[in-house]
Amino acid sequence: MSSLRVVHLVETLGIGGLERVVQSLARHARTRGLDVEILCAVRGGPVAAEIEASGTRVRVLGVMGYRPRDILRAARVLGEMKPDVVHSHGHFAGVLGRAAAWWSGVPITVHHLHTMDTTLRERHRRLERFLARLSHLILCCSRAVADHARHVVGIPERLLRVVPNGIDPPPAVDRGEALESLGRPAPPVIGCVASFAPHKGQAVLLRAVDYLRPDRPLPTLVFVGDGPERAALEALAAERSRAARILFLGERRDARCLLPAFDVLVIPSLGREGFGLAAIEAMDAAVPVVASRVGGLPEVVDDGRTGLLVPPGEPAALAAAIGSLLDRPELRHAMGAEGRRQVTERFRAAGLAEHIENLYEEAIRARRAA
Repeated sequence: MSSLRVVHLVETLGIGGLERVVQSLARHARTRGLDVEILCAVRGGPVAAEIEASGTRVRVLGVMGYRPRDILRAARVLGEMKPDVVHSHGHFAGVLGRAAAWWSGVPITVHHLHTMDTTLRERHRRLERFLARLSHLILCCSRAVADHARHVVGIPERLLRVVPNGIDPPPAVDRGEALESLGRPAPPVIGCVASFAPHKGQAVLLRAVDYLRPDRPLPTLVFVGDGPERAALEALAAERSRAARILFLGERRDARCLLPAFDVLVIPSLGREGFGLAAIEAMDAAVPVVASRVGGLPEVVDDGRTGLLVPPGEPAALAAAIGSLLDRPELRHAMGAEGRRQVTERFRAAGLAEHIENLYEEAIRARRAA
């Protein structure tokens, strides 16, 4: 165990994969004896209250950019906090945090890449290359993210470390309880847990309904999440109401408690999928996954063993993969069991948090030696 003082810097603490990873890292770091605080650059959010209830302090800077005065404000706060390590997450927090950490003299600066952000313009990539000089480590949630950082953004390979995301064991909820919480929909139940953003591809899943065999039982599609595409997706769903029962649940803090109700979890992403946290959560609930072959998903979903991978943006291929699992319950059960085994072996949060702590210590030793 270590007595390191660590500040995680994020833009906000809304509901999302990045925020859940930060929450998990903070919780496990505290159990290992680290002194941890979280600094939100813009505002808090629903996850902030949960983090504070667990004993980790959350502060809010309230800045809206990374102009010099914003950086100086962040630097003053970091100077008061006196961390050994600043660990930033996402582009905005990474710019603000690394500049402020340098200005305030923080010994170790770690940046965490959770996705391959294809929306970054060349000026942003130049900024990332410059800030890499102020970084002691850059953590990547998958090899795909590391490859993008190296070949597209131009981050030096010597800084990159691949550390997959991790989760704690699943809540003790069985299939009957999960179905009850959904209003007991008739099987088969197909789930999709993701924010409603264009690159998440929920429209492809809705169009895949048209390709499912009509002689199968009418499926129930359950969408968990919210976002700017929701109205368009609900309109598209209305056109397919005769082919499937479709439920939009909005954001759910208890999403993991719903997973055992699903016969299949679908991740129809079109791109920018750095890891796929929903995939390992489904696997941990013994639910097979059908996912697009994009980004870090092939590193998470073991094709043919814990689920099936399909080309992105192809509704017919997606429907064929879903149908093949719905027709073979024994295959679903075998994939579910193997998925749970792999999560236990590869994606447990406690072990990965310990690995990150070791990387902090390694960076500190290297700095002292230099």
